[in-house]
Order: sequence, then structure tokens, then C-alpha cells
Amino acid sequence: LRDNFKILPAKKNLLLTSLIEGFYDSGSGLSVMDTIKVLLRKTVSPYEAVDSAKVFMSASGTGTFEFNKALNSTPYYLVVKHRNSIETWSYSGNSFSANNLSYNFTVSASRAYGNNLKLKVSKYCIYSGDVNQDGTIDASDLSETDNDAFNSASGYVRTDVTGDNYVDAGDVSIVDNNAFNSVSAVTL
Repeated sequence: LRDNFKILPAKKNLLLTSLIEGFYDSGSGLSVMDTIKVLLRKTVSPYEAVDSAKVFMSASGTGTFEFNKALNSTPYYLVVKHRNSIETWSYSGNSFSANNLSYNFTVSASRAYGNNLKLKVSKYCIYSGDVNQDGTIDASDLSETDNDAFNSASGYVRTDVTGDNYVDAGDVSIVDNNAFNSVSAVTL
């Protein structure tokens, strides 16, 4: 009878701290809460995805992600994805120990591969503005955001890079600045 039971590995928990540039208010220290997806990728080429999880992040920028396929003592790149921000990878591989891992992107640019974070007063944030999710903030993102601002788009739309449910000059400004600075995903 015991042969019919399969022992499942324990879930692995990632406590992640990550802030999105346009959603983070450095004055209050709080962020608009939104969904973030994290992929675990192997640390050897071709860096295949092993597992993924989605979480609704807190106003402090924290969330606990549960993974079913990850292993303890095996390094993984943490890849953060958000609906209108640049895909951001952890600087190096990180391993779960006793089924847990904590990672904080907000303390230093060096926490992201290629130092691909933006400093807002004292916290490092993931760049906002990749509304079409092609890995680069450019004229196509700016055009889409500008058109939605002109048309007064509102609600949960990808061109709302400030998270206030309105597309306006504030959103256009963030996308324009990041497009001007040629912000792109830095991946392996």
C-alpha cells in the first residue's frame, strides 16, 4: 500500500522585497499594491525556467512566493516580472535553505543583474514603462502611453505606470524619461 503514495517535496518560500518605480511613493515609503510574478531560472545556460509564482505585493513591497519544484541548496536566478515594468534578474544565483529564501532588491543597485535598478531617494526600484513587455522602454511604449493619456484611459491598464488607475502626464513622464535613457532588461 505504501508504494501507491508519492512523497511530495516541501514547498519553498521566497520572501521578496521589491518596489516598482512608478508605484513607489518615496515620501510615504509605501507602494501601490499590485501583482508580481517571479520565475526561478537555472544558473547555467540556457537558464531554463524551473518554477514560477505570482503574488499580490504589500504596500511595503514585500510578498511571499511559494514554489513547488524548487530544491534546497540549488542556486536559481530570481526573475521579477510586472505588467508594465522591465524584467529584472537577481545579481546571482540564490539558494533555498530549510525551504526558505529572502531577497531584497531595494537595498542596492547591485542586487539586480547589471545594476538594473533606479534609485528613488533611498530605495532601489524596478524601472517602470515597458508597457508592451518587449524588454525595452522605447518610443513604442511612449506612444501607447501618450495615446492613452490623450484619451484619458483609466482603470487597470498597462499604460498606468503610476498605479493610480489614470493614464496622464505623470505616466507619460516616467515612460519618456526611461525611453530617453534607453532602459532595457539586462538578462543572461
